[in-house]
Amino acid sequence: MREMDLTRAALALWAKSGDPYHPLLAHMLDTAAVALAVLDQEPATTRRLYGQDLSLPEEDALRFVAFLVGLHDLGKASPVFQATWSEGAARVRRLGLSWDEELVKESRVAHGVLTDLYVRELLEQLGLPGRVARKLAEGLGAHHGFLAPESERKSGRNHVKAEPRSWGQARRLLVMRLGGALGVPQPIPLKIQDASPESVLRVMALASFADWIASDPSLFPYGRDPGQPEYWRRAQELAKKALAQIPWPKAPRPVEKPFRCLFHFQPNALQKAIPRLLEGAEAPVLLLVEAPMGVGKTEAALYAYHLLQRRLDHRGLYVALPTQATANGLFARVRDFLEKMEARVPLDLQLQHGAAALQPEYAKLLERARPAQVHDHEGEVEGAVAASAWFSARKRAMLSGHGVGTLDQALLGVLKVKHHFVRLWGLMNRVVVLDEVHAYDTYTSGLLQALLMWLRVLGSSVILLTATLPRRKRHELLAAWGTDGGALPHYPRVTAFAGQKCLGAERLAVGTSRTLHLTPAPVDVAALAETLRTRLPGALGAIVNTVDRAQALYQALGVGERLTVADLMDQLGERPAQGPWPQLWRQRDRIGDIVVGKRVADGTLVVLLHARFPAEERAVREGVTLALFGKHGPRPERAILVATQVAEQSLDLDCDLLYTDLAPVDLVVQRAGRLHRHQGRCRPAAHAVPALLVGGVERGPEFDRGLYWNAVYEDYILLSTWLALKGRYVLRVPEDLEGLLEEVYERRPEQFPADLRSRAEESWKAMQARWEQQAQVARNLALSSLETLLSRTDPAALAADFRLDDEAEDPRTQSFLTRLGKPGVPVVPLYRMGDGWFLDPGGKRPARLRGELSDEEALALWSRAVRLSRSPIPEVLLSQDPPPAWRRSGPLRGLRPLEVGKVFSTEKGGLSVELDPELGVRYVVRSPA
Repeated sequence: MREMDLTRAALALWAKSGDPYHPLLAHMLDTAAVALAVLDQEPATTRRLYGQDLSLPEEDALRFVAFLVGLHDLGKASPVFQATWSEGAARVRRLGLSWDEELVKESRVAHGVLTDLYVRELLEQLGLPGRVARKLAEGLGAHHGFLAPESERKSGRNHVKAEPRSWGQARRLLVMRLGGALGVPQPIPLKIQDASPESVLRVMALASFADWIASDPSLFPYGRDPGQPEYWRRAQELAKKALAQIPWPKAPRPVEKPFRCLFHFQPNALQKAIPRLLEGAEAPVLLLVEAPMGVGKTEAALYAYHLLQRRLDHRGLYVALPTQATANGLFARVRDFLEKMEARVPLDLQLQHGAAALQPEYAKLLERARPAQVHDHEGEVEGAVAASAWFSARKRAMLSGHGVGTLDQALLGVLKVKHHFVRLWGLMNRVVVLDEVHAYDTYTSGLLQALLMWLRVLGSSVILLTATLPRRKRHELLAAWGTDGGALPHYPRVTAFAGQKCLGAERLAVGTSRTLHLTPAPVDVAALAETLRTRLPGALGAIVNTVDRAQALYQALGVGERLTVADLMDQLGERPAQGPWPQLWRQRDRIGDIVVGKRVADGTLVVLLHARFPAEERAVREGVTLALFGKHGPRPERAILVATQVAEQSLDLDCDLLYTDLAPVDLVVQRAGRLHRHQGRCRPAAHAVPALLVGGVERGPEFDRGLYWNAVYEDYILLSTWLALKGRYVLRVPEDLEGLLEEVYERRPEQFPADLRSRAEESWKAMQARWEQQAQVARNLALSSLETLLSRTDPAALAADFRLDDEAEDPRTQSFLTRLGKPGVPVVPLYRMGDGWFLDPGGKRPARLRGELSDEEALALWSRAVRLSRSPIPEVLLSQDPPPAWRRSGPLRGLRPLEVGKVFSTEKGGLSVELDPELGVRYVVRSPA
């Protein structure tokens, strides 16, 4: 083809179909402009990382990276893609680019695969070393979420061989035009001989989300002519406007403040140690805080973020917690902290978990972000914290500057789920707080180690918080960061590392010692209920190991009048000004009819909290629990909270007396943190001394028979805990904690009494085998080494082969996400009446399965979701497609309708699911007919 004809044909290649269509070169330039605009708003440390990756001056590196990002869709300059839209195909053929129709019809090659192949060849032609070109091309080819499987690459190579020569010339012209606009010299003077995994990740993630922004026709209108001289300038202007509209976060620029200005109280020993340890920090830091409950670890972590962000120019903060409940509980505290930090730029704060939309404080921030803001002369909102709707989408949330959410959301970055690399980019150069790091099983801990390794090379600082961390887990976590830890002072302590170097370590004086009095208690629910009743009055708590057991204990505490949120509010009389009550009052019209507990004959209020309530009811119960048993507000004279592990961590609960089922010793200690949590509170005289009732220690270790606790926890750890607590009547906090942990977790089978040794040896072998299997699964499926980022032969590619999304619902693949265990299915319990379906048994709230759902209808369905894992419910429901209307809704497409009362067949008869306003979801075993 003549050069002029080739230019016309190349410029006519389309990227987005329609009338008008959007040319491929136009989209490439738009995406490159977005990449440059994003990097311009990132803190200097982020930009510096790109320069270090490429060994180029910073400005040259950023232009080259934007050039690479623009190449992400080069695979669309192919017959197989151009033929997919008849009008665009006809135009391209008229201008002289041809193809074999039969070959194109048979081809199923995705354009990302072709991007991989084309970009590698062109980068080598531009002078890049082969290794560098290959890795960067593979990363760009994955911009739709996954690396191309080798089978598709083979098909792609066959397709390239069959292309007419003019296609390669057209692609070369597009690349020259793109490079010319960006001022990238050709050949490219790149001196590196290899591309590190983290450098590839930084490019591939930027390409993905820059493409998302540039593909939005409301931000980048279609039909603009890339042949016009002013196109690149105009694309840059549109990119800046697009980021302002999202709005893309800017790094905070706070003035460094003393602790008391951010929290309005004087720092304690832990909080005073933070600035001393971080004083010499010049590189990303790992801060390990090991201290008992209730000593202000959260405030210490937030203050460490304030100091590190200022000194190391980090781009933001992510706080990762074990559960949705704990994330909800901390969200408002982080929001208030960010407001007080006075960052001098608008801050975006996202709540990151599956039910975030139901959290009222988060909904308020979303609403705050919608109205037009009042800007100052620099285009900045002074001191505002809001939540941009753009970042509220699941895959984009981690790109926000600030977030509070579950650990799962961060761990998805090191699993080869779709766009995992975008999540890791979002965590890059941030301060990441990982709370309750002792709380995870071997599999999840393996993923956590992989995350620590990636955070270190991505320039992030990490803060690990724990009350009860066994020695083995400590060594594993520190090794993932790249240090052995060295000799540490006695517990409680705080230690700071910069790379392998220890910046300092201090033993903490955390105030007065507390002595908890341990008392054996019955495990039979009837006897336990009677024991709790005899210890009234007071605000009492009972944490048990299973939902079924919690429901049974709640029932054993007596029949009573059901209490709704409105009932409790009416009984209060006036509106409390602190704690969760104001928030609950604002929602009274919507949530007032939700049942939260009962009041039995003697006036005692009984509240039940577990994970088998529909999402909205669970959220409301969490709020009521915090209001009644938390730090603020009126405290009931006679109340009993019955809860499962959802109350074990991070919820700021304070009970006058606490019961716990026997559990691993670190979890017993965690639960004990809910006992006399706040000093100086006025308590009933009978509860002046903190008493922890422990079920399962007053008799032989029979928790493997009838109670099934060893189906929840390791039998070996329970045995060792039983030995450690049997005959112990006091627990001094913090003096006894580290020794107790080491006693339980370091005990070997031969150290058990003779009558338990055989069982200990058997359970030890079983536990070790499970732990090794879980660790191996984590190594196989996670990015457990940096090189596995682009691996196709490593077992880690298994997850990519399944094409897992973070909304994966296939029972075969669910366990490849962040928690091993039984597959579960999120369901919406519905009532059938005639041909209709309803959310309520009275038939007043219809639930549509077909047609188009309004936002209000989708939210109503989502708010009723609950995850069930009892077999065979997941297996049966996941074999069925979601209803048509639900499949078209992002939040609903993973849900299944479940008819309340439906009987599922089992080997022993049947199992039905009932939904009780007081008890939540109940499993009812049906005898065979």
